[in-house]
Amino acid sequence: MMTFPSERVCRGAGLGLRIPHIPSVLQHRPAVDWFEVHICNFLNGGLNRTLLQEVARYYPLSFHGVSLNLGGLEALDTGYLHALQQAVDKFQPALVSEHACLTAHQGEHFHDLIPVPFNARSARHMAERIVQVQDALGRRILIENLSRYARYEESSWTEAEFLTEVCELSGCDLLLDLNNAYVNQINLGESWQRFVEGLPLERIREVHLAGHSLQGEYLIDTHNRPVCDEVWDVYQALAPILNGCPVLIEWDSDLPDFSVLQQHCNKAARIHDSIQARSAGVSHEHIAY
Repeated sequence: MMTFPSERVCRGAGLGLRIPHIPSVLQHRPAVDWFEVHICNFLNGGLNRTLLQEVARYYPLSFHGVSLNLGGLEALDTGYLHALQQAVDKFQPALVSEHACLTAHQGEHFHDLIPVPFNARSARHMAERIVQVQDALGRRILIENLSRYARYEESSWTEAEFLTEVCELSGCDLLLDLNNAYVNQINLGESWQRFVEGLPLERIREVHLAGHSLQGEYLIDTHNRPVCDEVWDVYQALAPILNGCPVLIEWDSDLPDFSVLQQHCNKAARIHDSIQARSAGVSHEHIAY
């Protein structure tokens, strides 16, 4: 029987755990509050699954997915959903999240996360699929905002209006990716401040910080670089109104040594903890720009 940390709650600052770093984590048990894993990499058993069981003995986990295809038109993949449900039952992660997008169409799986049009029809469709997922898992999930590089003509709502409606219809919560919001501001001229102000802040349960790359005239959400100063500034501005929401450092490719990731995690923890200490008992009603 697996044993878990006495408190399986994600608090403070966590790290996205990548498979090459698992042996070091198990050997040294670094001072990290919690880890998030791309659960798609652990559903088929084998060595990765065994290592994840060891990590779960010492750290709270968050499951992050890219394969539910919440915006897709075909029926949900019941095989994948069943495997996810079994993993959730076994590991009891503190959080389970997925992207508010489509990832497959007509049997073809994409390597990218494809946004959907922001309108009432898309919101109802995604919410219905989220309800199916939540019923299968027996818990509420989080959906994440995307980085985008173009707009649909069919979109009649803002991204914040769309996500708010999906949350209302499905009862799900939000994962706020601040790097994605910043990328959209630079690429599409969509203010991250207005985006966040349009969200139901009480539904935000996790925050992501990540790096991006400049390719031509666009910022690309590559997750292969340090968090930039501008995104740190965004987090610094928002932390006072996020009510202690746990924050995560994501770094998915061109992985540095684990110590580099831990330095980023420590910086996020310092911002989180200092603002929590200063704002204890103080109500924040708007974002200070």
